[in-house]
Amino acid sequence: MLQGYKGKLLHIDLSQQTHKTIPISEEILTKYIGGRGLGAKLYWDLIPSETDPLAPENIFMVLTGPLGGTMAPGSGKHLIVTKSPASGGWLESYSSGRMTPELKFAGYDGLIITGKAKSPSSLIIKDDNVEFLDATHLWGKGSFETETYVRKNFHPECGCLSIGPAGENIIPFACVGSDFFRKAGRGGAGAVLGSKNLKYIAVKGTGGINCADMEGLYQLIFKHQKRCKHKIITPMTLSITNTAGMLPTRNFSKGQFKKAIGKIDRDAVIDATVRDRACYACFAGCASITQVKEGIFKGLTIEGPEYETLAMQGANLEIDYLPAIMKANYLCDDLGMDTISAGVVIGFAMECYERGILTKEDTGGLELKFGNYMAVVELLELIARKKGFGALCAKGVKEMARLLEHNTEEFAIHCKGLEFPAYDPRAGWGSTITYSVTPRGACHRRAWPPAVEIVSGVNPFIIEGKAERVRALMTDRCIMHSLLVCDMPGTRMRLTANDWANYLNVVTGSNYSGNDLKNHAEIVETLIRRINIREGFNYKDDILPKRILEESLPDGPPAGKIIGNDNFLKMRTEYYLCRGWDSEGMPTQEIIDKYEFNTEPIMRI
Repeated sequence: MLQGYKGKLLHIDLSQQTHKTIPISEEILTKYIGGRGLGAKLYWDLIPSETDPLAPENIFMVLTGPLGGTMAPGSGKHLIVTKSPASGGWLESYSSGRMTPELKFAGYDGLIITGKAKSPSSLIIKDDNVEFLDATHLWGKGSFETETYVRKNFHPECGCLSIGPAGENIIPFACVGSDFFRKAGRGGAGAVLGSKNLKYIAVKGTGGINCADMEGLYQLIFKHQKRCKHKIITPMTLSITNTAGMLPTRNFSKGQFKKAIGKIDRDAVIDATVRDRACYACFAGCASITQVKEGIFKGLTIEGPEYETLAMQGANLEIDYLPAIMKANYLCDDLGMDTISAGVVIGFAMECYERGILTKEDTGGLELKFGNYMAVVELLELIARKKGFGALCAKGVKEMARLLEHNTEEFAIHCKGLEFPAYDPRAGWGSTITYSVTPRGACHRRAWPPAVEIVSGVNPFIIEGKAERVRALMTDRCIMHSLLVCDMPGTRMRLTANDWANYLNVVTGSNYSGNDLKNHAEIVETLIRRINIREGFNYKDDILPKRILEESLPDGPPAGKIIGNDNFLKMRTEYYLCRGWDSEGMPTQEIIDKYEFNTEPIMRI
């Protein structure tokens, strides 16, 4: 067996309260590596297309990578793979904490969870011992209280995943928490756990990790650590996107929020910071612990807020009061909701309210005007518990628009049911490709075109060459997400595919090249495309809202510029073709044969 791996998964059947180990062949590990790659292979083999995301038959996977449990930079990430309640297709969601190292120390490369518990339950895993415990006393409690209970009653340094009321109530943007403020936020993985009556998973291992060349690993770490000379925090992004006219404001009707500067940007977050925090096995230390110093939220302490939350719970709602955004951040984390989707949902509701499509009677008395942060704080609680007007918002913008009609789908900002993140594509046209073709829906983590269009000076308002650039960016991210390392320090240290191949080789004893990893990424992207096609998706689902394609922004560099449907379709088709798919996004038989999908071993449970 390759070093770095444990060579097996732990399968837990909640319905039968049984567990067993599932071996992973070296052939599969060599081809799919881990993380996103292994998740794609497991999804294809184990989740039939007719599976309901909320049915007991859906599978909830927690996966690691070959570098997990070592000191490789950013290797404290874990990956959740399941069928998405938001889209009905492929879902991957990442977070960090102690889950990956503890799983590896316990002897597993991942968890495969099937079935449904008869009542609220939890899982305790210590090495090869699995306990099924009653969690009725925690049902309805927030993630923070749940994790505090676990660390007090099981182990203070365990790996822990938990859900809040949003997950229990099967909200399609419910997240899974870890290490209190870390969240696998996008796509509704928390709803899958809720549908299985599983409140938390706690893991503690007593083993270790075998590394093929420990000295070589240390040499790589020391070499690359020197590149992390300055602390970089995500709130720095806000001033960049605001200047570029890319900052979602007033439900994506504007691209700049001038009131944000000095109030909810990097400087404001630094002023509120009381200490820094780093993830397991990472020297970047990019997290900030902040505290409200005065006002009605005085004393509130959180980790963050990160850029996405500042944008979607701030600028997108025209809120320039940082303590209110911190309160919203705290509520979302404790209730177990994605701050991005929640911000888009509320922004959509506010626009409907100000247009007269929703009335005060509809909202249960809430005055949903942009800037009203107290209404936001109240509404977040209602959404998580599906009470009053919150029950409508809990459906997400795609379903809200269908129910409200009045052409609201034109400004319901989502793709495949997943709400947009905090970069308006009209200020950088490459993101139209990323948002439309990313398998889980509108997503900025599979590629970040602003890196080249805004930061590096590539013309953001042309279509030429954008498809190939996005493909290259996605390839880089796919490599990191299969090794399962954080793309923040990886990007910051300017690590190449060759660098990551070196890390993989010194840990596993393999002989990968950078080109081997790039080819791996092509295989994985094509397999996940095939997964969504099998789920019923096609090119008609790779679309964006009318507001994004046919309306211009009123301010900043993109003012007056319209992407247009024709330009969008050209970029999308070019992306398909450069992947080796046909003009409608179907992988060709030639590419399927090239990647040998039909001749490889099949995983079974």
